[in-house]
Amino acid sequence: MKKSRLLAPLFGALLFSQGAVHAADDALEQRLQRLERRVGHITELMLEVQALKRTNRELQGQVEEQQHMLERLRKKQRELYLDLDERLGRLQGAPAAAATPAPEERPAEVPAARPVPGSSPAARSSSSKPSRSAGERADYDAAYASLNPSKRRYKDAINGFNAFLAKYPQSDLADNALYWLGESYYVTQDNKSALAAFDRLLKEFPDSDKVPGALLKKGYILDAMGKRKEARNTLQQVLDQYPSSSVASMAKARLKHMKSR
Repeated sequence: MKKSRLLAPLFGALLFSQGAVHAADDALEQRLQRLERRVGHITELMLEVQALKRTNRELQGQVEEQQHMLERLRKKQRELYLDLDERLGRLQGAPAAAATPAPEERPAEVPAARPVPGSSPAARSSSSKPSRSAGERADYDAAYASLNPSKRRYKDAINGFNAFLAKYPQSDLADNALYWLGESYYVTQDNKSALAAFDRLLKEFPDSDKVPGALLKKGYILDAMGKRKEARNTLQQVLDQYPSSSVASMAKARLKHMKSR
């Protein structure tokens, strides 16, 4: 009997401890489940972040590719302008043409004839032109040849025309050299240098047949620089002063495009 009384508290304590253990196990299990849910949530967030990073890299790659394509299109457009200038010069051969004829198509210089007795002073003055050395012609032709569409050595053309202008500042080809120097800078997207070349042509050779083309390209460059008012004024100058030139229609089209933007 005594033994039973002694064992009763012991069993009670044992049952209580087992219950406490079960309760602790349940609490621990719940904590583990909460932690697992949190870890799972964090894992999902990490996966989402990684997916966003991957998408961002893909989009960045697409943007870079589109920028590269746009740059190539812009360069191609400039090359087309240059080629168009050359073709206009070859087809028309007019004094107001935007481009000079190719060197091999330019007429050879004819030695000035001796004045005929009784001829007018105007006739005598028109038959005399400044002499041009063979080296001068060769240097110009070498620089111009670099612009050939099959070569497109624009840096060589820039160096060649700059060297020509430094060596022959009084040459009757100086205005041509300045124009094609501006075109070379324009194609290579050096707008600041191109604008300087065209401005120099307009200032030093206001009577040159390259003036309409120089004004047209100046308008293009000013538009690209965001100077819309100056660009419109320059392009309008082409229409006002050279309405029959080969570039007048191009100036008109550009002005129309600018108004639609």
